[in-house]
Amino acid sequence: MFQDNPLLNQLKQTMQENTPKRTGIVKASERGFGFLETDKGKRFFIAPSDMKKVLHGDRINASIQENGDKSSAQPLQLKQTDTTEFVAQLSISDKRVSIKANNPLLLAFFKIKGAMQLANKGYHDGDWVKVKLLTHALEGNGFLTEIVEKIAEYNDPFAYRLIAVATHKLPNKAPEFDHPWQVIDPELEREDLTKLPFFTIDGVNTQDMDDALYVEENDQGWALTVAISDPSAYVPEQSEMDAEAKKRSFTLYLPNFNVPMLPRDLSDSLCSLKEGEKRATICSTIQIGKGGEIVGEPVFFAAWIKSHYRLNYHDVSTYLENDELKDGQWKPNKILSQLLNILDKATEARYQWRCENTVVMKNQPDYTLKLNNKGEVYEVLCEPRRTANRLVEESMIAANVCAGDFLAKHLQAGVFNVHSGFATDRLEKAATLLAEYGITVEAVSLGTLEGYVKMRQEVALLHNAYLDHRLRRLLSYADTTATPAPHFTMGVKHYATWTSPIRKYGDLINHRLIKSVLTQQTATAVDPEIGAHLNEARKSQRMAERDVNNLLYCCYLKDQENSDWRYKAEIFDIVKAGCRVRVQENGATFFVPSSLLGKSSADAKKIECVRELGVVKVADQIELQLGDVIDVMLTSVKAESRQLIAKLADPLG
Repeated sequence: MFQDNPLLNQLKQTMQENTPKRTGIVKASERGFGFLETDKGKRFFIAPSDMKKVLHGDRINASIQENGDKSSAQPLQLKQTDTTEFVAQLSISDKRVSIKANNPLLLAFFKIKGAMQLANKGYHDGDWVKVKLLTHALEGNGFLTEIVEKIAEYNDPFAYRLIAVATHKLPNKAPEFDHPWQVIDPELEREDLTKLPFFTIDGVNTQDMDDALYVEENDQGWALTVAISDPSAYVPEQSEMDAEAKKRSFTLYLPNFNVPMLPRDLSDSLCSLKEGEKRATICSTIQIGKGGEIVGEPVFFAAWIKSHYRLNYHDVSTYLENDELKDGQWKPNKILSQLLNILDKATEARYQWRCENTVVMKNQPDYTLKLNNKGEVYEVLCEPRRTANRLVEESMIAANVCAGDFLAKHLQAGVFNVHSGFATDRLEKAATLLAEYGITVEAVSLGTLEGYVKMRQEVALLHNAYLDHRLRRLLSYADTTATPAPHFTMGVKHYATWTSPIRKYGDLINHRLIKSVLTQQTATAVDPEIGAHLNEARKSQRMAERDVNNLLYCCYLKDQENSDWRYKAEIFDIVKAGCRVRVQENGATFFVPSSLLGKSSADAKKIECVRELGVVKVADQIELQLGDVIDVMLTSVKAESRQLIAKLADPLG
């Protein structure tokens, strides 16, 4: 009788109108409750019962309920949801069909349209599926979903790879096109360099080899020719294949698995610089002076080449790093030996010049996860950057610097990697921080390429990891643009990559632009939004890589949970809740919560993690800081959320 009472309904409406409202984003927790984060940075608690009406990431209107000094949000209206599709695992039994989202923050109860017919359609208990959201709980009676497709079988040991690419909306197989492969630019004159002994240096299992090298010593120093595979000779601009390559933007690399940007018969065959095979390339001959500087302007040209030697990093490094080789170790013939030693001298000169005149990044080891046929990690290889890696890296960096200058000079357009150094609003902070370490510099100078490079060279002499980390936090984000601009963190005026066109769409664009200059034809205008597109595509790939690697690390290290094993790890991030560290022996990332930095809970209360300063304090005394190498012990492996939790082996107190 009360529900039709007009006075009561009027009272309810008046109360709702007088209740304060807020708009914001829902942030869920794995424990059922959540928060509403408003655009102005305020947070309001959302009770578990109300979280059943919303999803993590939803943008909603909510009423704010005051209860003393505490306030909470009650969802009222959905403004926008990003959860239109998600990945989940099926649970099928005789009486019930349900799904569990792969994202541990999606804890809602999802009803499934046509649930009882799924078994008849070939779905099994434990299968991984793509789920489409049909109705949101704030707009209907609960969450209604539909199973769109199967992603992976319940018994697939490599299901995690397919789950990761589906979660981030990436393709899981190579593009396929029925295409008669033939050169589409016969008007481009190509020099015949097939007799020159070019060589490739790659990983042992690499199939998509896109760069080959040849070097000669001369009176000025060294003439280095970098030959890059030319897939633009086969992929027509604005074709369906080109559109698919642009959509993918990059080749995706996961442990023991890759998804190429181009069809495999191009990336792994016709365009791969295989030993003994004639291939279409774009080349650049770069004159390197005896001091390591680039002399004059490089010469870009098209050519046919033939790789005479397929080499790998390990063999070349071992040869160059040892005066005497053991029996059975790889040795080059006389011609190749001479080429490798000449390139080694040129590389050393070039590296030293860059150290003195640009910015050189600290070398980090590569970590390779070795998998068995069950999809499990049985070994993690820590591979430091060796001599052969440097030969290739310095050659490619020189080629990309030259390409950046070439495109800037002739077209004022291309796909450029740019970086503006410190964020504009952090220049004063950077100058103040540097002054604490005896480096006096004007803030305005740090906003110039010359000033930034000079500062980085002074900082490098200090060998101070903490200062390096603090400065890194003040940097702006790197970007990709269609117009030339400096790359501060490399210390160069222009940087445009063109050395991996099989794997990167931006490099493919730069090939076409270089060829337009060579043929004196008008190039297709570069899409001003290409940078944003490439950045977004790379971000999605990195998230998929992170998901797979973190899960594999969790499974690999599960047996070490609560063991006495001590890991050496470097602190690379400090937040209010604790420290993030990278283990030196295997590359895994651990989180050390502030509660596990001390011996006891009483000690933990005295510990303060200060994010802005990148330090951990105990009673105002700095005990740990960014860049420190500490001993940690693994305490908890949370595979579902891909987290590895550790404690300090020698607690603070």
